[in-house]
Amino acid sequence: MNVLCDFHHAGLLNSLILLFERRLGWKVYRPIGRQWFDEGYWKVYDHPATVAQFLDVNGATPDNTDPVNDVITGESGVYICHDISSLKTNRAITLDKFREMNFGIIIASIPKHVEPFKKLCKEHWSRPKLIFQIGNQWVGEAEKADNIMCSSRIAIANKNSVVYHQEFDTNVFSRASSEVFEPNITSLVNCFSNDGMFKEDWELFQKVEKLMPEWNFKCMGGQCRDGQAHGEAEVAKTIAKAGFIWHTKKGGDGYGHIIHNASACGRPMIVKKEYYSGKLGEDLMIDGKTCVCIDGLNPLEIKNKIEYYSRQWKELCNNSYYNFKNKVDFDKEEKIIRHFLSKLI
Repeated sequence: MNVLCDFHHAGLLNSLILLFERRLGWKVYRPIGRQWFDEGYWKVYDHPATVAQFLDVNGATPDNTDPVNDVITGESGVYICHDISSLKTNRAITLDKFREMNFGIIIASIPKHVEPFKKLCKEHWSRPKLIFQIGNQWVGEAEKADNIMCSSRIAIANKNSVVYHQEFDTNVFSRASSEVFEPNITSLVNCFSNDGMFKEDWELFQKVEKLMPEWNFKCMGGQCRDGQAHGEAEVAKTIAKAGFIWHTKKGGDGYGHIIHNASACGRPMIVKKEYYSGKLGEDLMIDGKTCVCIDGLNPLEIKNKIEYYSRQWKELCNNSYYNFKNKVDFDKEEKIIRHFLSKLI
């Protein structure tokens, strides 16, 4: 079976490839080419630079991050592209080629795509089924579709639905050594800077950094001070080298790849737990056991708390890893997802 999904972000795309290709043996495609935008089927953001970034063959990115449409090979409307997450490949397809081929499922992971993708399902000769994949805290958005794959914790009623964790490669994000503690604190939140919603937490990060000159603080990600880690293998190595992962992401994650990646590697996080209250990531945050919660603390209090738990670091590492293993089981969820797919409306 062929599956079309929009390109929301690289971690989500990779999770869908791991599910539908590696586990189910199907093929996943994503849109490429301006025709998707011109005919109203691509609605991420109506700005020329964004359209070029996501749809142009070999299109550049506005912030000089890795291009998402770096084509390796292309033939008759299907392109094999370099995958910026796995550093392997993914498939992209033009609208005309999509219309020729047989598709069983179309996945919208952005609310703006639900209605145009419904139209695609009705127009396509093979009558594919629509799935709305919800990985953010989009309360009320589930009403837009009949089939819901939800990797966030929101209320869903009277739908064919499944709640699951977005899969990632646990051979890459594997348990890291906890024998030798290094005083390193790393943030992997994209755009963690003075701009926008992260400004307050970025300033807090810098204040704590100044109070701990003997520690090595890094801020890595798109548009971040210390550059970015390219691909999941480099992200995993960065996590493994860290003593703590600083993850204060205002607004929180619906799913939270870095939260789950760090826990799978057995690395404790420094968090504001209030950002993750009622969300999937909250399951992996136990103050003083798997993480260090800094809600409401001033910089000096944060410094003291980090130093205190650094002396219990090995225990926190073990707790983080085993709590992840207890909370997340991709093999078990595969069976649940198969049942969900058998009932698509």
